[in-house]
Amino acid sequence: MAQRLYPLFILAGTILAGQVPATAPSGAAPAAPAVPEDVAIIKATPYNPTVQRDPFATPRDDRPTDAQDLLDDISVKGVLRRDGKNFAIISDSRGNVRWLPIGHRFKDGEITAITDSAVIFHQWELNTTNRSVFRTVTKTFKREEGNR
Repeated sequence: MAQRLYPLFILAGTILAGQVPATAPSGAAPAAPAVPEDVAIIKATPYNPTVQRDPFATPRDDRPTDAQDLLDDISVKGVLRRDGKNFAIISDSRGNVRWLPIGHRFKDGEITAITDSAVIFHQWELNTTNRSVFRTVTKTFKREEGNR
């Protein structure tokens, strides 16, 4: 068996010997050999988490605080047109006044249309995930009396 493989070893040796790189010209400085990185060295990699959370806490809905308002707790003060878009001026139960666009979601509904005299909402059940069953709520503008 070894006698059959002997010519194969000679052939492989001559092919590998032919792959020896040519020598550099005598006038040029020899290039420094590249030192390979030692893979046996263990490098410490610090763990810097971006979010600190309690792994034993119950999951919660990470919606903004203004999305927690109920439609019954807000009042519509007016409409504002800016850059071709309509915004509803809405006051919540805490006294905060905001400009909200069409599509803004509340805890139990969302703004579907803004007209010149009212804002139209779709309101669904608070304890359901089915958003296709809703009732239409229309709130007209209620202006506050200013202090004189």
